[in-house]
Amino acid sequence: MSIQGANVMSDPAVNPMAAGPVVESDPAQRTQAMIAHLCGIFSILGTGIFYLVKKNDATAGPFVKDQIKEAFNFHIALFAAYIALVVVMIVLGMISATLMMIASLLVMLVGLGVLVLVILNAVKANKGIAARYPFKIAVLK
Repeated sequence: MSIQGANVMSDPAVNPMAAGPVVESDPAQRTQAMIAHLCGIFSILGTGIFYLVKKNDATAGPFVKDQIKEAFNFHIALFAAYIALVVVMIVLGMISATLMMIASLLVMLVGLGVLVLVILNAVKANKGIAARYPFKIAVLK
């Protein structure tokens, strides 16, 4: 099904599950944006170091800087969430070892989910699509 040669299912206005529009065509910029997301595998430390390296770099265009900020802001929120989860695990550990074990399994599931999000957003960025995380704390604007 097409309207004037365009596939309706790939139109983000019609199908919200479709990928967003390509905003970057330069392969070097897309690769740097992908690396910004993949640095998230090393949590806030990886994205923070990449931000410090690229913030004044003339080769990093607006797309790269946007994706670095997106990844960093997500990992700031994630770091805060992990601190809260560790506090909850300690409290639950004082109550029951079983509750602490359940909480630690939840932390591992969150970590697995984060890994999936990082990889998916790295792939999006490598395609030139501005990747967005589901939640973040806007520290870098």
